Amino acid sequence: MQKIVVLYDIDSKIPNLALMKISTYYDKMGYKVLLSKKMEFIDATRYHASTIFHTQASLKKIAILKKIYGDNIDIGGSGISLHKRLPPDMEACFPDYGLYSYTRNAIGFLTRGCDRRCDFCLVPAKEGSLKRVASFDDFVPPRQKHVMLLDDNLLAYYESDALLREIAGRGYAVNFSQSLDITYLSDFSFALLNKVDSRNSKFTKRMFYFSCNNTDDAKEFSDKRKLLSGFGDNAVGVISMYGFNSHLSDDYQILRMIQRLNLIPFLQEYWHIPNAPARIPEDYFDFDLDVVIRMTFRSNGQNWEKYLRWLNRLYFATFGRYYLPLLRIIYRYNRRENIENYLCQPWKLTEELYRTYEDRYPPV
Repeated sequence: MQKIVVLYDIDSKIPNLALMKISTYYDKMGYKVLLSKKMEFIDATRYHASTIFHTQASLKKIAILKKIYGDNIDIGGSGISLHKRLPPDMEACFPDYGLYSYTRNAIGFLTRGCDRRCDFCLVPAKEGSLKRVASFDDFVPPRQKHVMLLDDNLLAYYESDALLREIAGRGYAVNFSQSLDITYLSDFSFALLNKVDSRNSKFTKRMFYFSCNNTDDAKEFSDKRKLLSGFGDNAVGVISMYGFNSHLSDDYQILRMIQRLNLIPFLQEYWHIPNAPARIPEDYFDFDLDVVIRMTFRSNGQNWEKYLRWLNRLYFATFGRYYLPLLRIIYRYNRRENIENYLCQPWKLTEELYRTYEDRYPPV
């Protein structure tokens, strides 16, 4: 009777690299490998699960699996442990892309780790110092030309120039999914990067992602605006985190830089990780909110709206009321009556706030 191993993908947004390696390992041992995203009982010989994110939804799924299998399931991933690793013989396996029937692109790391040690980031605790861990041949199938790199800080690697030359030489289209570090963008690295076919996550257009998580980084962007413009129009995206330890004035400086340099914003809410809770100051709203919410960007409006909705929630949590000009902007492209539906909740705005809103923003 054939032995069966079940792999549970708890929360991956893309095919889970660890599960694909585990699949290859067990397939070589003669197991039938099953993948499940449903947290339900399956009769099998062995069970593994992987979780990427430390969220309530993911923790709930983990609890379900533990209730079903007890100690008979092996659960790993950064969502549950920063120190657990695949055994070396599993880690060395070539990913089984057939587990997900996935053919769009290869997925893997050339380097792991980062030496910057930002307070909000789990990478230093999980991966340690920056180091080389693999070659393209370890995870890229023959004839596959699209490669998603998961490297944490590739440009900071001391031999990044050789890696960039290899990417260009192999004719790969790559997606730097974790973004590039603006600190390491120089005339030299720009010349190498500009020869690389860097794409967005769907591999449909040219795109370079750089991260900006504080005002010092924003200054780096401004200082290197000529290099950034050299990548071409609509070719640079800025991945910027909010909701960790900044003030509104700090967020505005970053947003204004993105707007002024005509870059594409990719704003990401901070996701809590163990031992690094959000440190949003009590006086977060230290800047003119109207100036911020009236900003517009030439692309990625849905992403901008997520930030506005986060501002809306934080404003209510801080002051116990909504700011109707902000709600009006959130719903400007939706049905206006949805504002009233949103406000029909246990909390209500005072008549004074309604009057203030109507005085400043009369009905259209």
